[in-house]
Amino acid sequence: MTTKKPAPPRRRVAKAATVPPSCGTCAGSGETATTVRVGRKRREIKATQSALCPDCFGTGTA
Repeated sequence: MTTKKPAPPRRRVAKAATVPPSCGTCAGSGETATTVRVGRKRREIKATQSALCPDCFGTGTA
């Protein structure tokens, strides 16, 4: 009786890692700078504060 040889192991080709596209508004950081507004008439002052990006909601990918 003859026995079959086991098949040689298949080689796997490594796939290239896909880089998710970064957000254009925040450049991938997830934060944007907004000006501070004060008063009843909402006048702008010379200060800024960081906020979540409205396009990607802080993930950095669009």
